[in-house]
Amino acid sequence: MARVKITEYRAKRLILGDEYSGVSITSKSEVPFAKDTHLVVKVDQGIKKRMKQGLVAVDIQPNKVSSQLKEWEKRGFTSFLAEELVPHEQSEEQYLSLERVREGIRLLHARMGGIDIEEHPETLIKTTLSRNTVQEVSANTGLPEHFLNRLLSMFEEQHFAFLEINPLLVRGENVYLLDAAVLVDSAAQFFVSEGWSDSDIPEESATHETEAKIIDLQKTTPASLKLKVLNPNGSLFFLLSGGGGSIVAADEAALLGKGSEIGNYGEYSGGPTKEETYLYAKQVIALMLASKAKRKTLVIAGGVANFTDVKTTFAGIVLALSESAPELRRQGIRVFVRRGGPNEKEGLAHMQDFLEQEDLLGVVYGSDTPITQAVDDAVATL
Repeated sequence: MARVKITEYRAKRLILGDEYSGVSITSKSEVPFAKDTHLVVKVDQGIKKRMKQGLVAVDIQPNKVSSQLKEWEKRGFTSFLAEELVPHEQSEEQYLSLERVREGIRLLHARMGGIDIEEHPETLIKTTLSRNTVQEVSANTGLPEHFLNRLLSMFEEQHFAFLEINPLLVRGENVYLLDAAVLVDSAAQFFVSEGWSDSDIPEESATHETEAKIIDLQKTTPASLKLKVLNPNGSLFFLLSGGGGSIVAADEAALLGKGSEIGNYGEYSGGPTKEETYLYAKQVIALMLASKAKRKTLVIAGGVANFTDVKTTFAGIVLALSESAPELRRQGIRVFVRRGGPNEKEGLAHMQDFLEQEDLLGVVYGSDTPITQAVDDAVATL
């Protein structure tokens, strides 16, 4: 089974049916909304963290849509989504995800948080959703029973593997999917002739062979694995986790005057396995070793994770580093670390022991140290 992402437009049409009024558009399309309608317009190509990348326009009127889409087309995007703005308070935003696992369909829900879910881990409910548990889950989460039953039907009929709605608004029996991401089993396309098709699976583009390898890896997991090569001969390389922490780390390097020296940007997040993190880290390390810069350094950093296990992911990174340790030493590369989250203590201890043993240690910091400190220390060695 290969898990592939379908467009947000198709995901919402499947979940909401005719109740969904959003439209899939291009810059040449007519926008079928009244001229005074307040819209949200997005790039719809399976990209995470769109808001932080400037790929979402909020409260935009129909006569402004075409010019916005043309700006995004200049950046290489071709598929877009427009839907009516739903005015709301941030306190209304909820988080919901469902994933097909060995035990059944695992549900994660938080009544508070929305896009700030990682700041409110105490609100998270984890349970198994089935026809027998819908009523109980509805009572515990406040999610309408008809909505949960609809999601279960979609998992069964459309071969969903993963669904994330973030933010989700719940107003009585009414639900509003402000943002939705769905992964489906690509092998099931034959059985869903009335649902999704190849045309609903966005294709990512790559300008470097390392990017292409990460795109292929991303297709196999519900976790987020992203990488963009900025300067193949850069001196500062990143293994970053989490969108917010990734932005902070890259911005700090730029503020220190090393923006042009950043070799890569991206993230691993959403709970990748040891093997997935190993394969991701291996590509970043190979990219760094191929750089012609005279002095190079690696920063392994991220925010304080809520879902991503530090011990598990660091085990994968250590395995990738161990395979290249002799060449890393030969090139004089040092590794600078700052990370926090589940099993932080064990993960950081494992990383420090390995780096000391292999003579690769720069620094290792935990969640009690700002993420920017590891970047500062790394830049000071260049």
